[in-house]
Amino acid sequence: MAKRGSIVQDDSDMSEINISPMIDMVFLLLIFFIVASIVVEEKVRVDIPTAVYAVVPEDITGRFIISINQKEELFVGTRRVTMDEMKNLLKPQVEENPKLRVMIRADGSVKYKVTEEVMNACGDVGAVDMIYSAFEQ
Repeated sequence: MAKRGSIVQDDSDMSEINISPMIDMVFLLLIFFIVASIVVEEKVRVDIPTAVYAVVPEDITGRFIISINQKEELFVGTRRVTMDEMKNLLKPQVEENPKLRVMIRADGSVKYKVTEEVMNACGDVGAVDMIYSAFEQ
């Protein structure tokens, strides 16, 4: 027994720890990482060149991405395609949205002739809003 005026505590109250908030946080983190992993877009590895007058556009979302790697291979998203296949993939999207924006990601070692052919192929199917990826120097 405790002395008069002192507080008596029951040891059974101290032995239980409420872990509900910790479990809630673990589930929230799990959901966050699942959603974040789905949002990350995969891209073909390309050594983007730098340019003195490069301007980063405010909005690059919703663009049809065409990549040209060091070996001058053409990719739409992460899928390797030929020039004709690229046109066949692009044409229905341009017909659906005439203001479709196209982003060309070419490796710094790719010759201009190759990127010009891609640009002309885009123009052949009606895509006129194109940008090239470049880092600010």
